[in-house]
Amino acid sequence: MAEINSNCSRKIFDKDKCEKTKRFILVGVLVVLGIVGWHIYEYFYATKDGDSETFVEHEIIDLTTRLFVDEVRQNSYQFEANFQGKTKSFTRDDRAAQPLLKIDDVLFLANSSSTITLLRRLFDNYVLDVHAIEETTDSELQEEMEFLNAVLKTSIMKHTMKFLQQKGLVTSDHKAQVQLLKDIWFTQYSRFKGRMGSSAFEHVFLAELREGTVLGLHNWIYFHEQETQGFLDYKGYIDKLQLDKNKYVLATRFSFHNHDKPYNTLFIGTSPEFELSVYTVCFLLHVDEPCPVRMGHAKFNINTQVWNWRGRKILASSYPSWEN
Repeated sequence: MAEINSNCSRKIFDKDKCEKTKRFILVGVLVVLGIVGWHIYEYFYATKDGDSETFVEHEIIDLTTRLFVDEVRQNSYQFEANFQGKTKSFTRDDRAAQPLLKIDDVLFLANSSSTITLLRRLFDNYVLDVHAIEETTDSELQEEMEFLNAVLKTSIMKHTMKFLQQKGLVTSDHKAQVQLLKDIWFTQYSRFKGRMGSSAFEHVFLAELREGTVLGLHNWIYFHEQETQGFLDYKGYIDKLQLDKNKYVLATRFSFHNHDKPYNTLFIGTSPEFELSVYTVCFLLHVDEPCPVRMGHAKFNINTQVWNWRGRKILASSYPSWEN
């Protein structure tokens, strides 16, 4: 524009031609600014699928979409899910004569350092009753560290940690990342009269009992193990959402140690690192309200609950949900 003005001042161009050229360039600049402005608006504020999304929600949806692509590509487990009859949370009938899950033992025996194998090693470290005070032994601490280190080696958790680094929630230091996961998942706290008998990991990836009430139990590997041992009786599914060929979100009813849980949700067919990643991100960035995620063509929420424990926020529970 400056060059044109200079040329015009030297009468190289016809005056009318100069004015037309300047108007043309000005209109072009305005059009470009309008297009850029619209894309900025669309990225930060525009709605998707009829639901308004904040910028953070958009980021979480984008992250979980990409993590699920990695999950499908890397973690294909051999198992059968026998959903059987559909039920409701308020009924008492048994709509499933057979167990929900049948898992090939190769999944547990093929690789002693796999995240699923290391996850299962942690199952006998806990007491079901939240009234009981739990003490963690040195060997149990070692098992926790081996599990977390294995999880952090996976590309899924590496992508998650890179995302959290960009949000300023953790550094690139491996020890800092281990400590973050340890603080969130293995910090002990009380669910009954100050007795230290619970943790986020125990609640989400295993289960707890409190005066006849079943708490937690949102992991399919633990679900299967309890079925195999005869402690869990699957009563049928309430709702299910297929994410991929052999990956689901399931709402179910069951009894556990002869105590009914009328409604419970969990992922089926997903890896420990995938579940830890999704739950951790929602806890850190979108806690105490439905956290929108996308996996394949399915969009749903993660519900994450926190407690204030001795002046800090701790993870109390996290699980998939259709609730708004």
